[in-house]
Amino acid sequence: MVETAPAFYKIFVKELERSIDFYSSCLGFREKRRIDAGKFDEVVLEPSRQGASLILCQWKDGREIVQSDAQGPTGYFVADVDSVSGQMVNRGASTLLGPVDYSGMRIAVLADPDGHQIELLGRL
Repeated sequence: MVETAPAFYKIFVKELERSIDFYSSCLGFREKRRIDAGKFDEVVLEPSRQGASLILCQWKDGREIVQSDAQGPTGYFVADVDSVSGQMVNRGASTLLGPVDYSGMRIAVLADPDGHQIELLGRL
């Protein structure tokens, strides 16, 4: 059997700098590097702890970001779901669910400023 672990999650955003600020301020990501990928720019963000990187991409031609129902939220364990979800709302996120207690966890689901779903999880 092959052993593996997620290396990165890549999402397209409308405004790179706004999204870098959002994910850095709310979830503790740090900018690692910027890449000119031809038709779009990429910014690689590292998590504050071990785990998969988040790669933010912005189309150079300014095309709109189209959301689909073919993907679910990216999930993050946080120490205080209520506090982090409040920070996210203050930085332009919208609350889709919670925060609520569910199955031994405290959870909230939000949409970032570009509509990407984020699920916050905290242990009770």
